[in-house]
This record gives sequence, C-alpha cells and structure tokens, in this order.
Amino acid sequence: MNSLTEISRNGAMKRNLLRLMLKAGVFKFGEFQLKSGQISPIYIDLRECIGYPKLLRLISEALSVLIQKSGVEYSGVLGVPYAALPYATFAAGEFLEKPLLIVRKEAKAYGTKKLIEGPYQPDDQLVIIEDVVTTGASILEVVGTLKAESLVSNNVFCILDREQGGAYKLYEAGVNLHSLLDMKTVLTFLYSVGAITEEQWNDIFVALNLNFMAPLKLSIDTELEDLNSLPYVDCSRTPLNERESLTESPLNKKIISLMKNKKSNLCLAIDYTTTEQVLQMVELAGPFVLAIKLHADAITDFNEEFTKKLVTMANDINFIIFEDRKFGDTGNTNLLQLSGAQKIASWADVVTVHAVQGNDSIGGVFRKLALDPAYRLSGVLLIAQLSTKGSLTALPGYTESAVEIANNNRDVVSGFIAQTRVSACSDLLNWTPGVNLDAKTDSAGQQWRGVDQAIDIQQNDIVIVGRGVTSSSEPVQQLKRYRQIAWDALTKNDTSIH
Repeated sequence: MNSLTEISRNGAMKRNLLRLMLKAGVFKFGEFQLKSGQISPIYIDLRECIGYPKLLRLISEALSVLIQKSGVEYSGVLGVPYAALPYATFAAGEFLEKPLLIVRKEAKAYGTKKLIEGPYQPDDQLVIIEDVVTTGASILEVVGTLKAESLVSNNVFCILDREQGGAYKLYEAGVNLHSLLDMKTVLTFLYSVGAITEEQWNDIFVALNLNFMAPLKLSIDTELEDLNSLPYVDCSRTPLNERESLTESPLNKKIISLMKNKKSNLCLAIDYTTTEQVLQMVELAGPFVLAIKLHADAITDFNEEFTKKLVTMANDINFIIFEDRKFGDTGNTNLLQLSGAQKIASWADVVTVHAVQGNDSIGGVFRKLALDPAYRLSGVLLIAQLSTKGSLTALPGYTESAVEIANNNRDVVSGFIAQTRVSACSDLLNWTPGVNLDAKTDSAGQQWRGVDQAIDIQQNDIVIVGRGVTSSSEPVQQLKRYRQIAWDALTKNDTSIH
C-alpha cells in the first residue's frame, strides 16, 4: 500500500503535511540552481514552513513520531544548523521531552568557547534532525564534530530525502537515514492533486536523475483530515480472550465475559426524563445490550425505588449499569457526589470521569469505592475525547494526559470514552459515542458516524447508540440491527471468538 493512501494517523499526518506545504508555497516551480549546481524545475523551500505555526508543529510532531517508532535509544536531540533548528527545538521540548543540543558552525572566541551547546556526557547517543538531505555532506560534517567530542550519532531523521544519493553516502559512513518524505512521495502527491502536469513530472525526474516511474495519480482530497479521529496507536486489536486474561480490572473481566456470552458490544444511551420511560426501554433493550447508559440527573422523578428495579433487571438480564455523570471535581467532592442524594455508587457499575482533576483524585477516590463491597461501583471510564464539534478535549496534550492517568490506574480505570483508540494497552476498553447508522449530525453540534468507521477504522470496542434506537418506532428491530453489525465488526478477525 502506498503510504499516501494509508487509512491511519500516520498516513493522514503525511497527507496533511503535504497539503499545508502546498498552501504555504513550499513547492516552487520554474528554473532553480541547487546547491549542488544542478538546474531543477522544482525547488522545495522548507524554510517557508517555519512561518506557519500549524505546519511547524505538525512537522515537529511527525518527526517525533518517526523517532519514537524507530526504537532508537538516545539521550538528546541535535538540530543541524540552521534550517533544522526550529523543528529540533519543537520536537525535543514539546513531544520527545529530551535535551536539545546545538552544534555551532564555528566555536565562540569568547566565554566558554564551546562548539556544542547543551547538556551531554561522553558516549551519549544523540539523534540528529535535518530538514533536507541531498548529498549528506552537511550531516557527515556534524557527525564528525560530535565524534570529536566523544558523542555518538548513528541516526538522522529528516523531513525530505531528495533521493540524490545522500542516504547511501550516510549508510557507507555507518549513519541510518529516516525520512518523512522522499521525492517520489512529494511528486505523487503534487500530481494527484493537480499541482503538476505529466510533462512537469517527467521533466523533474529527468532533471534530478531520479529512478524513473510512470506518473501515479492517487485519490487524495485537498482538505485537511482530523488526526484526532484516527487511532493514536499503530497496532492491531488483541483477541477478546487474551484481553480478558490481561486485564487488571474486575469490571473489565465482567464486561468481556458478558460481551462473549451475549455476543454484544452495544451500549444503549437512554436519555429519557421519567423513570417509567427508562424502565420500559430497559426491559426491551436488556436482552440485546452489554450496557445501559443513563443521565440520572436528567430523570425528573428519580428515586430509590427506580434504582432498586434497575439493579434487579441488570442482575436478571445481565447488563452493565453505566451512569454518565462525568465527575470532574476534587476528590472529596467526588466522594460526596457518589454517595449523596442519588447514591450513584450503590447502583452504578461504572461512571464517567473527566481527566482534568488529575491522577491522585481519580486513582485514590474511585479505587476506595471500587474496593468497598458496600458499593456496586467497580470502575470508571476516563473521558479522552468527545464527539461534539469544537470540543476542548481536542486541544494538544489532553487525550495523551488522560491515557497516562489510565495507564497508572488500570485496576480501577477500565477504559475511555473516545472517538478512536487512544491507548496501546489491550486491557483498556474504548467506548465510543456518536454512532448512528442513519444520520450524520443534529442541530446541537452532535456528530455521528457509522459502525464500520467506529470499529474497523477507529478501533473502538463498544459502541454507544442513543437516538438511533430510542427515537425509532421499532426499537427492538433497531437494537437487533445495531447489535449484529457492531458485533460482526468487532469479531470478524478475532479467531478466539470464531
């Protein structure tokens, strides 16, 4: 598969990079003399990128992902002066959280007279970030300077490999080149979106002496893709039986067992406002669903008799009671709310929790209740993403912070409310709202997508469906429909089920 057509976060990131570069005027066409003396009909001016914050950030993030996926061990990041320094600075500080080092082109004649700035020790391993690699000469010069200071750098990460022999020369010197883009990828993108003609394609290949290939036109939209809608991790789904054995969460053991026994990964959101309406729908839905999701504070006649009936039905029909309370206060206040007027902890199996309150409030408080046999509550779902347009959970770092909290508390955090898979930990379950087979949006900013996208592409585990069922004149038929489609999507490649 061509990397430009990958349905993945990595593929979308690469396409977005090229879209933003095209818009920023990075690709220039005419007649240009390159540093090597070559005359080229295309000039790729990556210095244009630093004037566009969104593009600068995206390149730095993409380079960081490339470094992390390489598995290379290193203690610091070095940017080749001067064009690569903005990317190296952003990547080291924002994404990799490693020290940044800088090699001066000449040592200072005053002060410390250092040639290399930044913290390091002899024999430290560094990764080098470069913008463009043509012959590799400037990189080899930097590597030589580092060796003179007893520093080791065998891996270079660049934005663009111009495919002019630089990668081979570096390899001969014992240096590995990792690139985000190469000329063939760039030219394929430009040709696919109509930015260059077939004649220009041929002229560029001849002028740059590239290994010729026929023009390749792919189906690539010019609109930016939402990276937050694609899995944060690049790994396949673990079979359910294995996930059941891996999990530290008693709640998840129960959930996965129920999923297999009922052949259902469907959660029904019942947003009715009276206890009678809720219980009537629960009676209809119970046999088909894994979980029933409620908003207790929206039920106008909420009472203890209602919760007793709900718990009895959950025990008899076998489903999880999910109270979507979205706790987000201090630890003590959370405790008061959980055991207060609605006594949520006494009847709900799982509740939603905002990550904003931090690790200690979430881990300590909810673990205390989950371990207490006096309460039914046995786990929480962290809100990592929301399905509403413009949600602040899409801000940089929010989702990653929620994942870190979950990873630290996997005995009590059973998973996430998210739009896409956010964690590589197979024992954490992804519950996803915003699923509707027959509609795309409403007038209040809610966005919906189909089951195939939610499970196949975004790798969620449990789909939360509301109005697609509760607003239907034939809810049982819709329940059967959603359950079958969702279960088939989840298990089609799971050999432990079939």
